Amino acid sequence: MWHNAAEEIPCKGMNRPMEVFGVVRPLVLTAELYADISGETDPEELALMQVQDRGVAEEVADVLSDLYAIDTTLTVPRADEGLDEPIGTVADIRELRRIAAAIHGKTEDDYQEGRVAAGFAFNHLINHAEDSGYYVPVDFLQSFVVGDSSVGSAVALLRELEMLDLVLAEMFPQEYNLATNTPIEEYLELPGPVGVWRALRRLCQSAIDLDLPVQLG
Repeated sequence: MWHNAAEEIPCKGMNRPMEVFGVVRPLVLTAELYADISGETDPEELALMQVQDRGVAEEVADVLSDLYAIDTTLTVPRADEGLDEPIGTVADIRELRRIAAAIHGKTEDDYQEGRVAAGFAFNHLINHAEDSGYYVPVDFLQSFVVGDSSVGSAVALLRELEMLDLVLAEMFPQEYNLATNTPIEEYLELPGPVGVWRALRRLCQSAIDLDLPVQLG
């Protein structure tokens, strides 16, 4: 459920049910890209799409500025795009979160019900909606909510995912070996929590490289 006002850009595997997808692209698009995506030709309608999306981007940018004194390019219209690919099922995402929380003797509920201190490891993975929201390409302490949208750091999430290497290698040796022996540049359809781990790593790295957010939907 992308927040861009234009129609969705299809992702790989969109016909598979109960799966969460990620796309690396701007929160605010150029008028030309809105036109390409939506088929709309009316300049006023295209401008309205841009205004709607800029409103969401400004809300996120304002929180980052107020809480962390971080300036971003989130409100700048851009036509760049990075990766788009399936992340995994909701069940797979929840299993990866369970594994991460258990490393420190916690549960997913501990995180989401406020029993884990701000900035504790894996908060960007766990204190975030599993099937919507953003991971922005700047580093900050704690994920947060703006309106109905979860916002986490792609930089911090990538660090958290790297912290899971050893435990995933031990728990899922076959899947982990396949994931790590396949060049990270290559798409790999891999089910389960290791597939989620690898897809999120790819999306976060693409976001950081391009200075664009990951959008979940």
